[in-house]
Amino acid sequence: MVKERPLSEIAQKALDFLKNAEKPMTLQEIKDGLNENVNASQLGALVNRGLVNAEKVVIEVPTVAKRKVNAYMAVETDETDADETE
Repeated sequence: MVKERPLSEIAQKALDFLKNAEKPMTLQEIKDGLNENVNASQLGALVNRGLVNAEKVVIEVPTVAKRKVNAYMAVETDETDADETE
């Protein structure tokens, strides 16, 4: 019989947290609730051991995306200089 390795400290904290949760939680909610750097592989270990269930859910998340845009500024030309001297 293969001896199962003990859970990591963070995985155990996540399991305890989920046992006390009133609803299913996302990875981010678990991270925020524990104030720990829980990662998906630690939760995957809990799923693989049959200690928690995981299901796909759709959530809305605001995103901030960087993109290139034009920024405009006036350049000085002879016409601009002529207008200022009149």
